[in-house]
Parts: sequence; structure tokens; C-alpha cells
Amino acid sequence: MHKVVIFNLFLALFILTLFHFRPIFAEAIRLRFEDLTYYSQHILGKQHRPHHDLVVVAVDEKSVNELGRWPWNREIMARLVEKMSVAELVALDVVFSEHSEGDQKLAEAIESSGNVVLGFFFRRDATQSAFEEQVDYLRNSELLRVKKVDQRVGLKEFPFVEVSIPIIANSALMQAPFNSEPDADGLYRTYPIAYIFHGSLFPSMAFQVYRLYKNKDLELILSRKGIERASFGEVEIPVFRNSYVLLNLPKLTDIKVISAVDVLKGEVNLERKLVFFGATEIGIYDIRPTPIDVSTPGVFLHYIALSNLLKGELIRDFSWSAYITIPAPILFLPLFNKLKRLRNRAITFFIFVLIFITAPLLSFVYLRIYIPFFYPLISLSLSYISLEAYLYYTSEKRIAELRKAFSSYVSPQLLEIILKNPERLRLGGERRQVTVLFSDIRGFTTMSEGMEPEVLVAVLNKYFEPMTYIILEEGGMLDKYIGDAIMAVFNAPVDLPEHPVKACMAALRMLEKLRELNTIFMEEYKLNLSIGVGINTGYAVVGNMGSNLRFDYTAMGDTVNLASRLEGLNKLYKTNIIISEYTAEYVIDKFLLRPLDKVAVKGKKKPVLLYELMEDGTINRLIAKLYERSLEEYFKGNFEEAMIGFENLVITYNDGPSSTMLERCRTLIIEPPTHWEGVYVAKEK
Repeated sequence: MHKVVIFNLFLALFILTLFHFRPIFAEAIRLRFEDLTYYSQHILGKQHRPHHDLVVVAVDEKSVNELGRWPWNREIMARLVEKMSVAELVALDVVFSEHSEGDQKLAEAIESSGNVVLGFFFRRDATQSAFEEQVDYLRNSELLRVKKVDQRVGLKEFPFVEVSIPIIANSALMQAPFNSEPDADGLYRTYPIAYIFHGSLFPSMAFQVYRLYKNKDLELILSRKGIERASFGEVEIPVFRNSYVLLNLPKLTDIKVISAVDVLKGEVNLERKLVFFGATEIGIYDIRPTPIDVSTPGVFLHYIALSNLLKGELIRDFSWSAYITIPAPILFLPLFNKLKRLRNRAITFFIFVLIFITAPLLSFVYLRIYIPFFYPLISLSLSYISLEAYLYYTSEKRIAELRKAFSSYVSPQLLEIILKNPERLRLGGERRQVTVLFSDIRGFTTMSEGMEPEVLVAVLNKYFEPMTYIILEEGGMLDKYIGDAIMAVFNAPVDLPEHPVKACMAALRMLEKLRELNTIFMEEYKLNLSIGVGINTGYAVVGNMGSNLRFDYTAMGDTVNLASRLEGLNKLYKTNIIISEYTAEYVIDKFLLRPLDKVAVKGKKKPVLLYELMEDGTINRLIAKLYERSLEEYFKGNFEEAMIGFENLVITYNDGPSSTMLERCRTLIIEPPTHWEGVYVAKEK
């Protein structure tokens, strides 16, 4: 897990680097994705409502149709300026850069109106440098209240300017640049605050109009990063990316637009209005696409910026939050890791995705706060993907280890359950109810002393293989081979319904299989094998036991020990399968059982009622019935009556358990017990 955390630390650092330096390829994607903020704002009806005093007098299709192609002659412009003289301020998104007939008349109209702010345009390149007089008559439009905290400032500086001819420019109240800059994807979302030209700062058109309208100067604090602080006295301007404001975009249909020709005809009252004059006719190509409309006229940007300023509804920038939210998903990794199921992790991930998206959207819509969420979302997604990749790798590695560890010990069906639900396999040990089966070949040690090692191995392999298959087919787990003995556990490592039944069925099938094997062993090796099986059900500790270098998945506890003792008692009772009363209670109605005896096995004081698991048949049913009658007399202490019954079973059916009990009754008759509880204390294992 720590490797995933370290990897995600480097990942977060990389994403933070992308966020900080904003490469164009990443910004183009981010911008379009984060435009969800504007879409949400408009869907919820929370978009900016323009200031009621703002108006756009437009060079629109209607005006062009009646007054002719743009640009119009200076006499028409002079008449238009005169008509707009009643307005509070008029900002012309136009440059009169060439001399023309009627210049004097236009200049007089502008000067007479006394409310005109002329536009000019900064250039990166030009065929000639700015004339000194051009620079000089821009001086009255520059900002004066500027403080620099660094010698060099991070603000755009232009070497060239395109201004109106002197006669017109000198007649204006003030001038302002109408430059605007698109984002990396070509859309306009921001508005510049000011630019540097020949060492002086000039506020953009909307800020210049606001400056005049409010009669307050724009105060700037500049640093190496750009604009550290901008304000009109007590009115703080939320600076975005150190040079701009982030526009709060209205619906274009909410912008009040008046046709220029209607103004000329005197059909509109502009008294006390703040007017922007510019082209809206698409054919004039003054188009600035925004996230809400790809055909936004350029003059609308100045209108929107001033409306935002007047209403105090510019978007505040909380971009700094990304330095917290980008590495934040690292903190979620332990939570994801604790969720074991992929479905739960995926649901949790999508909840976080919703939070990472909806919180910034709601902040933008209702609080007018911009919180970047593209890069944090990428960080969250990559953190989740990297964790899933790690979990998949470790899961596959663990599955491979489990497959290797269990493929020889459990059935393929059970192995698939383990692999699909590895969390159910608690490595290290857990207490659970199991049924343990022990089997052993009778007298094999003595038998093997006269056999060649190669023959011994061959016999054992031919015996173990089918017996193991039977255990696995019944859902058991082969725990281990102990010499010629087999230990199997049912209901571990995963749940096995009716595990006592499965164990008993396996024991009966083993006896049946042994008869087939004995035919082969007799032909090849002159051997006739006999086995004893002990089965017990109870709680045991199961899990990986051993060390990191060598371990086995096994079961430990009294339940296992008792099963081993039961297997050994087959020698005493001359039986093949003995089960405990704890197993019998689960299978009493499913198999033919007969109670054998109450025995306190070696090492235990508490007696256990033993049962023989018998192959079902008419004779065995009769033997079991007669034996149980005699055993009842035996438990009552009526040894003579019990002895008669056991003796008849030995004579008639050569019954092994009856012969054992017959000898015991004879002994008890000769030496009667002083306190009889019907319990035999076994001295052998």
C-alpha cells in the first residue's frame, strides 16, 4: 500500500506542475470541462443580470441596411455622437485611425458632447512605431495610483498602438484600449484589467468607464507575478490570474441592444445611460466566442465587464484551493483500500467525483466563487485507478499464491470460490466449525517392512490419488498426508453446507473405492488393504500455521485430536468408520448408524458416544438393531443379557464390534465395577 501512496505523491506533484504552468494542450481540455460552471449557472437561472443603466448602441444589420456598409462616414458618426450626448458616458469600440472628410465635424461633436471615451488598440507588431505625439495624447488616460513592489512586473506590455488621429483623439474625454484575449481554446472568459505601454499603465475600456462614472481612480499594486491587488477605493476587484477579471456571463438576450439607426432617428432616450457603441453585425467580424455563445460580439465583453463591476458580481478566484484538492485524494486511499469489494469502492469513488464536481459548481452558481476542479478530478481519478491497478496486481498475485497453495488440496469448484472470495479466507487462523476426517491403512507399517521402497511408493500413490479425489469431490480440503494416513477438513477454508454429511459420504465412498483397489493390489502386489476412518465435528482453529519460510493451511484443536483418536479406535472395535456423537447429530437421519460405545478417549475425561457409520443394507440394518438392544443392556449394567446378544451377533454375523463387547462383558461379569456409568476408558490412541 505504501508504494501506491508514494506513486500518488509523485502523481500529485506532476498534476500540480501541470496546474501551475498550464500547458496549452491541458488548458484546452480543462477550460471546456470547467465550462460546466457556466452551463450550470444558466440551467439553474442564476446567470448575471445586466445593470439597468447599460446600453449597447449597435452597428447591426438594420443600421447597415439603412446607412450603408461599415465604416460609416464621419458626418454620420458626428450626428450619432450628438444624439448620444445625453448619455452619462459613451464608449466607442472604434478606432478612427485614418484621415477622412468630416474629421473636424466629428471632433467637434465629440468635444461638444464631453462624454466620449475613445477606443484604441495595442499591437504586438506594426509597420511603424508609435509617434511621440500619439504617446503624449494618451497620457491623460493612464493610471496614476500604481505601486510596484518589484522592479519588474508580470503584466503584458505592448510596443505598438493603433489610435485615432490626433484631431479626434484630442477631442475625447478619455481613451482606453479595447484589447481582449481568448483562453487556450479560443473562447473568451476573462477581461484584462490593464496593460503597459511605454512605461505607463492603461486600464481597459470597462475599467476606464467605471473610473469616470464613479469618479474614483483605479489603484493597483504590481509585483513580479502581475497585479497583486486592484481596487476603486474601498471597492475590491477580484483579480484572476494576476492580470484579469473572470467574467460573470449573462444571457446575450438579456443585454440591452439598440440599433444605431434608431438612435439617429431620435426614437430612443439614452439620458443618464452608460453606452457602448460597437458592431454586432456578424459580417463585420468583431466576434468573440464565449462558453455560452460562439457568436458574441466583441463590444459585449466591455458591456459585461462593466455590468459585473457596477453590480459587484465578478467571479472571485479561489484557484489556490487546487494546491489542496489535487493532493487530497492521497488521503482517501486508505478508505478505498478498506473497502474490499470493487462495487463498494466504485460507488465511493463516484460519490467523491460528484463532490469534486458539484461543490465547485454550486460555489460558482450561488457564491460566484471559481474553484478549479478539472485537475483535482484528474488527481482523484488517477489515484483511484492506480489503487485499483495495485489491488488487481496484488489480487492476481494472491490468487496465484492461493491457487498454488490449494490446488492440490481442495476441489476445483471450492478453489474457484476461494479465488473469487479471498476475503473469506482469513490467513493466520480463525475459529470455525469443521468436520475432520482421519483415515489410516491398517497394519501398513508391518506390511511395508517387507516391501521394496519403489513398490511401497507405488502402492501409496495408487491409494492416495483416488482417495484424495473423493475428498475433493465431496468438497473437503486435503490437509496433509501423514505416512499412510490422510487428514481432511470439511468446511474450511470456505463455507461448505452440510459438511458432516459430505465427510460421511466421502468415508463411505473411500471404502467402496478400496474394494476396487484391492482387486488391483492383489493381482500386482498380493496385498489386501483395510482402512480405518475417524470423523468428528466441532470447532477448531484453521489457517496458515508455520513461518514465513514454510507454512501449511491446517486445522488444530480438540476437534482434530478427537477425530484422530476415533480413527485409532477402529482397531479396538474391528470397524472401518467411527464417527462421534457430534457428527452423528447432523447425519443420524441420512445414513445407517449404530451406537458403538461410550468412550473416554486417551487424554480426555469427558466420555463421547461413538457411532459406526455402516453401509446401508438389509443385513446391516438388522445387525445395527440387534447390537443397539444389547448395548442398552450393557449401559444398564445387565452384562449377562448384553453378553448373550453380542455372542449371537458374533456367531451369526461374525460382527467385529460385538466380539469386542462380548469380551468386555465377560470381564465385567468376573470383575463387576463398583460404580458403573457405562463408560469405557481407552488406554490406547
